[in-house]
Amino acid sequence: MRYLLIALTFSASAALAQTTGTITLAGPANETTLKVPRDPCNYTRTVNWTVNTTGVICSDMEFWFVSGTSCPETRATETPVFATVSRSTLDTGTRTNSITFESQDLPAFKGTDAVTCPADDREDEYRLCASLKLGTAVISTDACSTTSSQKANEFKVFYDAKAPEPPTIENVAQLDKALSVRVTAADDDDTSKVKLIVTRADGTGTRELSQSVDLPLFRVENLENGVEYKLTATALDAVNNESAPSAEQTGTPVFTRGFFDRYVEAKGQETGGCGAAAGGLAGGWVLAVLGFWLSSRRNRS
Repeated sequence: MRYLLIALTFSASAALAQTTGTITLAGPANETTLKVPRDPCNYTRTVNWTVNTTGVICSDMEFWFVSGTSCPETRATETPVFATVSRSTLDTGTRTNSITFESQDLPAFKGTDAVTCPADDREDEYRLCASLKLGTAVISTDACSTTSSQKANEFKVFYDAKAPEPPTIENVAQLDKALSVRVTAADDDDTSKVKLIVTRADGTGTRELSQSVDLPLFRVENLENGVEYKLTATALDAVNNESAPSAEQTGTPVFTRGFFDRYVEAKGQETGGCGAAAGGLAGGWVLAVLGFWLSSRRNRS
């Protein structure tokens, strides 16, 4: 009876000492979602991993990809291992590090049904999975005789090879040696910035400007007055997929006459409106400004 009690006590302690842990996957900025672009196929992303457990490490830690929205507890036999961290490495105290993968490592480009990378016009959702087996925290000759499987947090990976919708050039305003252009992105969640392409009508002098989608108004400076310019715009997403160009618009910068130009053209006379109605007050203001301008010119000379 005594020996039986001791055996039962040991078994109960071992069962209670069975422990779990956590495997945490995170991107460089602690994000749990990463996008990879269509091109290049060797575009590299980094994922940091951390193992936190008081239990005994009883297996290598395996990494693999699955299509869809969740990871299983353990890797299916037919699913290839993408990366491995050895049990001995984990046992020596290395419990945090990183792995890298390329666009071409994703399931779409592996196996018998693989497509060629890059693949156009598609958005694929995957999970990067990781798991290992843990034993008990009890010191014994075989702490791994009973193990539990521990999987990582859900980590989303998107292959994004689908360009956003083209933007629209809503308005082109003529300025002195400049154009003011309003560009509106399509109503979707993909566009992160907008690019404006400005080219002289004769096909020379192409210029590109890009701004956040939250800044729709472009000011294109250092243009030539009286010259027609062609304008198109494209939208870019977070991984630089670029849309087809917008419909083309044109604009021609024009010389904008200032106050003194208008005053000389009017031969020093008021031309009506509020200034004329105000009589001497408005006239005095005009003369004061003109006197200040003439004085400035004499001082400079």
